[in-house]
Amino acid sequence: MLTLVQSIGIIIGANIGSTSTGWIISLLGFKISLQAMSLPIIALGVFIQYVAPHDKKKMGGVFTGFGLLFLGIDLLQEGMETAQNWISFDSIRTDSLLSILLLIIIGIVMTIIMQASSAAMATTLAALFAGAIDFEQAAYLVIGQNIGTTATAIVASIGSSIAAKRTAVTHLLFNVVTAVIVTVFISYILKFVEWLTVAMTGNFDETVGLALFHTLFSVLGAMLFIPFTKQFSKLLIKLLPERANALTRNLDDNLVSAPSAALEVAYQTLLQMLKQLTEAIIELIEMKKGTASYEKKVKEVEEAIVILRNFLNEVQSTSSKLRRKHVAILHVLDHLTRLVNVLRDQQKTEAIYHQEKLMNRWQKLLVKIDESFDSEEKLLAMEKELTNTAQTIAEERRTRRRRYYERTAVRETEIELAMSKVQALLWIDRLVYHYWRAFARLVEYKQGNENETIMDEDEMELLH
Repeated sequence: MLTLVQSIGIIIGANIGSTSTGWIISLLGFKISLQAMSLPIIALGVFIQYVAPHDKKKMGGVFTGFGLLFLGIDLLQEGMETAQNWISFDSIRTDSLLSILLLIIIGIVMTIIMQASSAAMATTLAALFAGAIDFEQAAYLVIGQNIGTTATAIVASIGSSIAAKRTAVTHLLFNVVTAVIVTVFISYILKFVEWLTVAMTGNFDETVGLALFHTLFSVLGAMLFIPFTKQFSKLLIKLLPERANALTRNLDDNLVSAPSAALEVAYQTLLQMLKQLTEAIIELIEMKKGTASYEKKVKEVEEAIVILRNFLNEVQSTSSKLRRKHVAILHVLDHLTRLVNVLRDQQKTEAIYHQEKLMNRWQKLLVKIDESFDSEEKLLAMEKELTNTAQTIAEERRTRRRRYYERTAVRETEIELAMSKVQALLWIDRLVYHYWRAFARLVEYKQGNENETIMDEDEMELLH
């Protein structure tokens, strides 16, 4: 559903957004009695989840989550007051490279164990507030936590699509590169953080300073990566090339539990399959025979059809709107399957030679469609012209078929030649029909057509 460049932008934004927890904790968590307010908030959240309408129940989860967060911070504060008795950070000074690496590794391990950078950040803030660690040690822990938070994405990408793997690697490289740069210039950054914290609050509050440092870490990374996003995406494509069949690269089994996302990915896959078949048909007509490139393109679409069928077999659409889209997707898949079968038919050679003018007319339209695939708006605008051409070719088939038989009846044409030309016409008719209907169903999926009655495929075929 997203391009690689778009996913990089979202990851950068998510990294900055995830620092908000540190601000909530530093500005509220240590200024008020959390235990006194956490339990009523949890109770309110649970109450909303039980009695609120279905579309409002999630708000109860928000209240419950914040209540549990505040309760957790309160428990962390109590635990960290005696932390020095069982964890001595005094021996881990920040004046040696080994100690700095150890603190970063501890931060990585904390996030991997807790499976949440927000929880690790809350723990670090509580330890800093209790005096178990100093500000510089906390900063190195935060650097490690930013690296450790990528572990979840890496684990989630195992067995996923190549796009998911690239996204996980993006997250890892973004945080690791930023961590290295921040570590090298840590002394200057901490001085800037101290100055900015004093300017904001009037005095140097270490917990606010740590939240600010966490945010600056992600903002600095964004400033470094955003100007080179396209170059970075090209590097990732080289590091992680497409799997054997590039058409199905986005069919991630993890998406089947989210029908709307799964259908959108299926739509994008079918769009790419139609584009590849368009190019194959153009090559077929131009070369007057099958080429290695043509055969490769058709074979890849055949393989993609099987993979997409297995993917869609696991998708269940519950709402009526999703079911309409699901049905449109299945129609497209059916017509592309039939279209591939037509392209495998040996009659294609006869069609190209016997009906050269008709095929050239069809080719010109396909070239226009092929040039429109870079813009969805231009592509959707081609439907009317494609429909008119399909109907014109259907009329040509009826007229020419009758004319060939009439000529045969008066011995103007050999019956074998007439039959061959008729078979060529029928082949072109099937080719155009299934291409047209696949295209039309893709348009139907994209536009929704919720208030429009779609003609049944059998009725359309009869009319054609």
